[in-house]
Amino acid sequence: MPSSPIASTTLTAQVQRAILELIDAEGLAPGQSLPSTAALSERFDVSRPVVREALSALHAIGAVELTNGRNAVVRRLDDHLISLFLTRALQATDEPLVALMEVRAPLEIQAARLAAERADPASAQALVDEVRRMATIASDGDAYAQADLDLHRRIAELTGNPALVWFTGAVRDRVFHAMVQIRAHRERHGMVGFEQAEHMAIAGAIASGNAMAAEIAMREHMGAVIDITDAIEQRAPHTAP
Repeated sequence: MPSSPIASTTLTAQVQRAILELIDAEGLAPGQSLPSTAALSERFDVSRPVVREALSALHAIGAVELTNGRNAVVRRLDDHLISLFLTRALQATDEPLVALMEVRAPLEIQAARLAAERADPASAQALVDEVRRMATIASDGDAYAQADLDLHRRIAELTGNPALVWFTGAVRDRVFHAMVQIRAHRERHGMVGFEQAEHMAIAGAIASGNAMAAEIAMREHMGAVIDITDAIEQRAPHTAP
C-alpha cells in the first residue's frame, strides 16, 4: 500500500532536519557540497525521491542551493526567512507598529549591553563618532532614519552575535517604514532631537564599557519609540500592515 500524503510529508520533514543536522555535524561551510542524493538516501535509509523533496524544501527556504547535475551546496544564510515570518505574524495584529517594536525592543536592549561588554575601544569610539555625525543630518528625516538603522545594525555587529545582526537586517524595511511615521509624529509634537540625545546616551555608555548604563539607555530609547508608535496607532484606523 502506498504511503499516505501525511506520512510522506512527515518523512520528508524528518529528512530535512537530518540534512541540517548533517551540515552542522560536518561543519559544512557555505559553498561546500553535500553528499550525493544516492549517498543521502543510503545514509538516512529513505528513497531518493524523499531526499529530493527534502532538498527542494531546503532550497525553498534558502538553506541549500540546487543545480542540475550537481550535488546540493550549502548556502549562506540570510535574513529573508525572518522577514517573511515577521510579515505574516504582524498581519494578525491591529497594532503592527507597536507589535514590531515590542519584538525588537528586548533584542536591541540585549545588543546594547553586549556591545558595551564586547566592543573594542576603537570600534566603540567609532560608534560615538557616528552618532555625532548623525546630528548634522537631524533636519533630514529620511537621511536620519537611514542613519538610525545603520547605527542599530552597527551596535548589533559589535556584539559579535550573527543572529542579532540577521534580525536587525530582517526588520530593516519595516522599521524604516515605522521611523517615517515616528518622525512625522515628532515633528508635529516638537520632539525632533530627543532621539539624538537618546542615541548619544547609548553610544556613550557602550564606549565607556558600562553594560548596565547601555542597557538602561537603550531601554529608555525603545520605550519612547513604543510610546510614539502606540500614540500613532491609537489615532489611526486599524489596518493590516
